[in-house]
Amino acid sequence: MPTNEQILGIDDSKLVNFKDDPRRMSVLMADRDAAKALGPLFMDAYEKGFELRIASAYRSFYKQFKIFDDKFKGKRAVLDKDENPIDISNLSDEQKVLEIVRFSAIPGFSRHHFGTDFDVYAINLLPEGKDLELTAREYAKDNYFYSLGQYLGQNLPKFGFIRPYNGKGTIAYEPWHISYDKKADEFLKAFDLDYALEYLTSFNEPWVKFAAEYAKEHYKDLLKA
Repeated sequence: MPTNEQILGIDDSKLVNFKDDPRRMSVLMADRDAAKALGPLFMDAYEKGFELRIASAYRSFYKQFKIFDDKFKGKRAVLDKDENPIDISNLSDEQKVLEIVRFSAIPGFSRHHFGTDFDVYAINLLPEGKDLELTAREYAKDNYFYSLGQYLGQNLPKFGFIRPYNGKGTIAYEPWHISYDKKADEFLKAFDLDYALEYLTSFNEPWVKFAAEYAKEHYKDLLKA
């Protein structure tokens, strides 16, 4: 059974290091079983014309905290429901949080903390010179990742993966986000809301109390539990 620290992305001692490509400079971290399950998926995808790569795997509480904090402070872009950048500088702290959570998990409430979830893309379908966006519009019909989205929707269950963020509820559609369902479910069943809220509220940044209030009400939607 995962511990509270492992669930929140504080303890990564049980994770393994791996690379999705020998040319990758950085090392990824993931749950051992989830990382192993990627192999057959990547091989099948390659045979069908998709060279899968990982944009993000395990993400610690502290990394997610910095992402959220940077967005709150205007250091990273915040997107509206149509995936266009918006200016949140004139919003209240509570309103800023509501805009940020559309596309960014509240620290302590991210499935990426588990080590079972990955953001994937097909490097051979990304147009030359184009930066990866990780937006739903990349998967729209007639766009470059449309066929990848179709492949993932049809084949992920064969390899034990799901796409948890289907756009229903308050969290935006994330067709690139895949989760090794069997192991992720163990983390979700062991998730302790009170512990997560207590840890989050031990930080003093001005957005924390609003994020905690939101998470308390919507944690199942955030985690797709």
